[in-house]
Amino acid sequence: MKTREAAAAEDELLLQLIAAVKTLNVAKEWEAGTTVTLKCPCGKVILPPILLSANLLDRQRGLLKSQIERHLRDRHDVAKQAIHRTVKDAFAAN
Repeated sequence: MKTREAAAAEDELLLQLIAAVKTLNVAKEWEAGTTVTLKCPCGKVILPPILLSANLLDRQRGLLKSQIERHLRDRHDVAKQAIHRTVKDAFAAN
């Protein structure tokens, strides 16, 4: 079981990551021809810069989701339920 401090730090990390993804979604609006990149608040690059392609937008959004899930699971040892909630919140309509 995690300590209160560890749980609070994890919650803060997840909130910052959700905010970063929402900012990315609003700023780039997932239009073809733009470049997207995402860094975790811990400093590690989750998604290196990729150029969005019109016929691959859904797949690229899925790639970003899977990269976030993998990073949170491997690097931060976040529970599956918290990862699912984080990804859902991050990609929810604004």
